Amino acid sequence: MRRCGRVRAPGTGARRLGKSARVIWALSLAAGIGNAAPSDVVPLPSSSARAADEGVVRAPERPPLSPLPKPPSLELPMPEPVVLEALDAHLARLVSSDATVRETAREEILEVELDRLPSIHRRLVTLSESSDHEGMKDLLSGIRDKARDLARQKLRVQGVNEKVVTPDYLEMLTQHAKPDSKNWRDLVAVVAMSRMLRQIGTVAAGRELVGVYARFGEFLRVDVQLQFENMGDHAIAPLIEAERHPAPKIAHWAARQLDAIGKAIPGEAVQVSDPEVLADILRAYGLARDPDAARLVISFANSERTQIREAARQAVALLGEVGNWQLRDTYENVVGKKPPREWSWDRTARELFAEFDRTRLAHVYVLFEQGLADQKAGKLDDMIRSFDEVLARSPVFEHGAEMVPGYVAYAHAHLDDSRDLATRALRRIERLAPDGDPDEKLAKSLLLTLEAEELFGKNIADPILAERALELDPTNARARSLLKKMSQTDGEGESRFHRYIAAGAIAAAAIGAVLVLLLRKKPGPEPA
Repeated sequence: MRRCGRVRAPGTGARRLGKSARVIWALSLAAGIGNAAPSDVVPLPSSSARAADEGVVRAPERPPLSPLPKPPSLELPMPEPVVLEALDAHLARLVSSDATVRETAREEILEVELDRLPSIHRRLVTLSESSDHEGMKDLLSGIRDKARDLARQKLRVQGVNEKVVTPDYLEMLTQHAKPDSKNWRDLVAVVAMSRMLRQIGTVAAGRELVGVYARFGEFLRVDVQLQFENMGDHAIAPLIEAERHPAPKIAHWAARQLDAIGKAIPGEAVQVSDPEVLADILRAYGLARDPDAARLVISFANSERTQIREAARQAVALLGEVGNWQLRDTYENVVGKKPPREWSWDRTARELFAEFDRTRLAHVYVLFEQGLADQKAGKLDDMIRSFDEVLARSPVFEHGAEMVPGYVAYAHAHLDDSRDLATRALRRIERLAPDGDPDEKLAKSLLLTLEAEELFGKNIADPILAERALELDPTNARARSLLKKMSQTDGEGESRFHRYIAAGAIAAAAIGAVLVLLLRKKPGPEPA
């Protein structure tokens, strides 16, 4: 990993710069410090530069130090009785005496849900305490030899000279079923639940998969390895955690697995494309308290991605004193001076993260001020672009409520010509305005009105939506006008209905009279 160069303190050379140059210096500092991936570097927009030159930039104030984020708990919740019953029923079908039922149950493993994980943990613990491990080992060895012999015979019949590949353990066990054997039933249950863990694919599921090897012994090691291979990058985090397993055999095994997939070094392990996987890997290094990964973890604490930044800071909290000197070194590189000696690792981390946040949010404040200036000048389209960019970069921006009037003006400007744009702005107001604020009620009222108008345009009158809109905002003229149109339409429809009935009655009477005249018997001719 490339080590960041030392940056001069803001109080030295930066004090001699102009206001515009100070803003650009802060932005360049935010883009270049602590980011491990080039994609995290954010260039300075041209509109931001204009705002800086105009002197409208509001520097973010120094808030009180935030506490370090708490890492997610490793404790699994208690299994729900319904889910536990469903798992037991599934396992019972896997050991059924009917081959068709067993095959169907094996295919259902691909549909397992995440909520089954606590139940799987409960059953694995129970089986590890109640099953005969040696008996299961001998049974698996015998069935595996038979399966390999059959595969070898098929190759000979075909005249193929290839290495015999052992079939999948679960497939092999279901084909050589022994429903009357308790060891066979226990073995099928353990192997089937390992497939469910692979299908779930989370870090917690990976921990349980490591536990299968740790609880049941060496005879399931190869099968566990195959399940980790099928998990792909999702296997990295649980294997990193397993490197610090209390059993040396498990720790060495996990290190070998990481080396086999090219992820033994922290710099290689973080080269993944999935942000969720990367967040899990960072937390895993924190749980493992790996000092070799401390500097890399700290670098991600300034990532532009909220998920990764939060995970890195949780990992720092897990590292604790192990990462103290790396924290102090990074603080010196960022601030330009050494942290006081009396600071604990916790204080150094909080001060460093506060500095990260200030520099990272500098360009967000530039965009925010530019948006306010565009709003004042009546350039609503330019304003909305700046505000949207602010929320894209900082979804929980502390001055979000100040953007609400701009979104209100933009929504009103596009209520008639572009309902999509108006609806989008109203959704922003709903999120940014405080609960119970008049602007929040206004946004909800207009959203209901637009929905009612759209239905009315399809000849579907729903006065309830309009009435709810008026309850939220009695000054909503659009909703009041729409209700009036609906009532007029109902009156016209009723009047038209009565006219149709009257016309139908007249037509029926006329037809009846004609029929009477036609059916009346004419008098015959008088005799000569």
